Amino acid sequence: MPTSRIVAVIALGFGLCVTTNGLRGGPDSPDVVRVLKGHTETVEAIAVSPDGALIATASFDKTVKLWDAQTGQEIRAYSGPQGHTGQVLCVAFNAKGDQIATGGADNKVCVWGVPLSTPVKSYPIGGAGTGLAVAADGKTFAVSGADGVVKVFPVGEEKGAIELKGHVGAVGGLGALNSGNVWVTAGADRTVRFFSGADGKQTARYAIDAAEITGLAVRPDGQGVVTTSSDGVLRFWQTPPQPARTFPALKDAVTAFHATPDGNTLLYATADKVVTLGTTSNNAPSGTFAGATGGIDAVALSPDTATVAAGCSDGGLILWDRQGKVKAELPAHSGGVTAVAFHPGQPVLFTTGADGRLKGWNLPIDTKQPPAKDKKEPKLTKYDIPAHTGKVTAAAVNTATGHVITAGADKLIRVWDLNKPEKAVREIGPLTAPATVLAMSRDNLTLAAGVGKDVPLWTLADGKEVGKLSQPAEVLSLSFSADKTRILVGRADNSAVLMDFATGRVFQAFPHSAAVRGALVHPSTPAVITASADKTVVISPVTCLRVVPLGAGQPGVVVSPGSERVFSIGPGKEVTSWNSGNGMREKVFESGGAATAAAVSKDGQRIAVGGSDGSIQIYTVGDAKRVGTIASGSAVTALAFQPTGSVLVALLKDKDNRAVAWNVAFTPGQPVPPQFGRTLQSVPHAGPVAALAFNAEGQLFTAGADKLVRRFHLAPEAPLKAFGHPNLVDCVAFDGSGTVLATGCHDGVLRTFDLTKGALVKQVNAHVVTAPQQVQNPIYAVQWTNDSKQIFTSSYDKSIKLWDAAGGTLVREFKAAPDPAPEEKKDDKAPAPKAADGPVGHRDQVFSLALSKDGKVLASASSDRSVKLWDVETAKVIRDFPNPDLKPVFPGEPAPSHPGWIHSVRFNPDNAQLVTAGAAPKGKSYLALWSVADGKRLYGAERDFGPIHAMAVLPDGTKMVISSAGVPRNKTEPGVMILKLPGK
Repeated sequence: MPTSRIVAVIALGFGLCVTTNGLRGGPDSPDVVRVLKGHTETVEAIAVSPDGALIATASFDKTVKLWDAQTGQEIRAYSGPQGHTGQVLCVAFNAKGDQIATGGADNKVCVWGVPLSTPVKSYPIGGAGTGLAVAADGKTFAVSGADGVVKVFPVGEEKGAIELKGHVGAVGGLGALNSGNVWVTAGADRTVRFFSGADGKQTARYAIDAAEITGLAVRPDGQGVVTTSSDGVLRFWQTPPQPARTFPALKDAVTAFHATPDGNTLLYATADKVVTLGTTSNNAPSGTFAGATGGIDAVALSPDTATVAAGCSDGGLILWDRQGKVKAELPAHSGGVTAVAFHPGQPVLFTTGADGRLKGWNLPIDTKQPPAKDKKEPKLTKYDIPAHTGKVTAAAVNTATGHVITAGADKLIRVWDLNKPEKAVREIGPLTAPATVLAMSRDNLTLAAGVGKDVPLWTLADGKEVGKLSQPAEVLSLSFSADKTRILVGRADNSAVLMDFATGRVFQAFPHSAAVRGALVHPSTPAVITASADKTVVISPVTCLRVVPLGAGQPGVVVSPGSERVFSIGPGKEVTSWNSGNGMREKVFESGGAATAAAVSKDGQRIAVGGSDGSIQIYTVGDAKRVGTIASGSAVTALAFQPTGSVLVALLKDKDNRAVAWNVAFTPGQPVPPQFGRTLQSVPHAGPVAALAFNAEGQLFTAGADKLVRRFHLAPEAPLKAFGHPNLVDCVAFDGSGTVLATGCHDGVLRTFDLTKGALVKQVNAHVVTAPQQVQNPIYAVQWTNDSKQIFTSSYDKSIKLWDAAGGTLVREFKAAPDPAPEEKKDDKAPAPKAADGPVGHRDQVFSLALSKDGKVLASASSDRSVKLWDVETAKVIRDFPNPDLKPVFPGEPAPSHPGWIHSVRFNPDNAQLVTAGAAPKGKSYLALWSVADGKRLYGAERDFGPIHAMAVLPDGTKMVISSAGVPRNKTEPGVMILKLPGK
């Protein structure tokens, strides 16, 4: 407020103004709807947002406050060293209602963000939102849905979203790799999938077994993906994504499988009685072998890879050369051949059968060999051992010793030394069920078997059981890794799982759509090969690099911005940091209740931990010291730091499904500032909200159950822009676009600023007199025309002027009234004085301006106690608004409008009425309502509030907001009130 005006208001406060006796109020005084409590000194300016939802007040207490117009609750206080350091004299909203501008006695203009609860934009999605992520460009974002679809909104999202499809069921986790435009997803189908952001095609798929994926995080450096799951395991996954390789489609289900020791050559038989030879280097077939008369249940390749053998369900044995020519075909067992294997060092082929026998066939097999001299049939077998009572269900050869290991329907496993075939050298069992598959470790020291749904493990040296890996389905195939740390289990539930040999934890799963009958851990590359009844043989990369046990529960995970740490969230109250490089546990950050969410600041120095008890703990990451606690009041479901790190947002599980932002700015090692933990913004949602994320600009995205993604602007506590002035700033106004700000200063200069560039555009000596001496007349009001091309200014010099905004030139002046002529000596012979030519302008300071919707008329209010209506085109006064309870001050002129200074004038929404507010004698206030059409007073009354300094009308036209000064002698305090508009 100008110094001269401040002095005058103080005078008003003590009754030092013109007084008028016998004022009569009109209708009953308007009711006080609500009192806005919070300021400690007089509120000098008021503004209402365009939608009427918010009220901004500027006060002598150096603060600006934002209020909910419906509830009267304080939403935000703008203050502090970055704000105003002196009395705040003016405030204005932009047209969008997302910014306010303020000016003060500290010679500064500040532009502030408004914490709106309405989104800047909404994006419809097909299903309930479940996850959000922002790409490395900081602008492209993606949302995952309960419908299993991920939508990617690229920069310029109006072009439409790219859809990522592949999951069966909801997608619960989402992230972006920093390189290659790749999106990572985790779904209810227990898979992690990778998609190209360019065309939406899936590029790779990783799977977990039976556990639900409860958390997914992508390393910002692009060097890995981390997941948590309901089996209480933290998994580290390799990137960039490596797709699986599939052999050409088969015509029928795989029934038997074999791999060479080096893993480079495969044999697989299918239900159409065909055997295929495949090469893993190019996942292509290199030969096919046909002619079997029965279904093929077992296959083997000779050590020199020259001979292919197959055992059939009709008991037949058939051998081919590499060109597919049958070398031998003969009946081998009654009831079916169950296994075939070549001796590693002798020309012998082993077979087992449903007849319970183990046979060793001399190679080459010559079924056309003539009878011996004794006329006996030539002996084709070197060994024929009654291995089991009942069917032999599986067999394997110890390549180190040449021993043959068999399993039978009698639930026994036997080890045979072929040099002493009369008795097994070792017997294991009885088992709980027959072993249907056997596998030897590469060092030949450990034996694994598929026994129903279990994989028991034994040391061959003594037959002692050293472990058992239980499965959810029947075990059909097995393979050890070369280092014996892992074992691959193929199952009847259409999945193969790679498990930790020592602990039984699942590293990775390899799903199929039918039973997995063949399994191999490649001995020299990180890959597994699986063959399935779904007619596929697949080479899959092993991409799970490490598993870390966390404990049973529903843990989550986040990764530090520098990728050096992984933070597991729960189970229990703990958030634990792990070294990304070696998986070692580092520090623990405890929540007040069960840990439900965590977020790490962009600088990696702070971590926020949210709990089921509604508490949020802030720690420094390096030393795990608690900085502060925020009580949110409801369970926390998600957390995110704004990129600046000074704002933290939480999703709360409360009745309003709020996203709440808090100030969490602090300097490590310094005392926590008093504003730490102060609520900045609260955004309600109609339904549950599952995820939140920030883009690079600090805008907040939320994904909700109502199938919408919303983008919000979070208003910081610090000014968005600040502009210094050489003197007090009395008034501010945004143009219609909200990109240009006009200011009126105590130095009489009108200035405009480009808010996008943060630069001064124009300054005009609007009310500066240069001759005979320079006089700077303060500007008290600025008002843009409706097209934002021109600006009105009003001043201490009693005038109103209209300026071209672009050129800074004067368009026209709305002149003050001429000073009254000095009283002359009466002369009866002189002609009568000439009457004034219509209404005249103001005779004192013009404090307030209001422009009609059509831009044709301008209302003004002055310390001369009058309200005037001007024709904008002619700059002439159209109408005065005389108060019938007051007497004219000057002969021949209308009575004043108010008994004291008028500080504010506003049109009501339909522009049919004017509302005016100001001071009254004896430290009181005066409110009035006027007809624009004829200037008649519709309402007028003194109030006991104290002089009114500011007034604004709400857009619905039913209420107004006023601020009043305190008057000590009347025992009235400064106040801000919402009143019903007279007649409403």
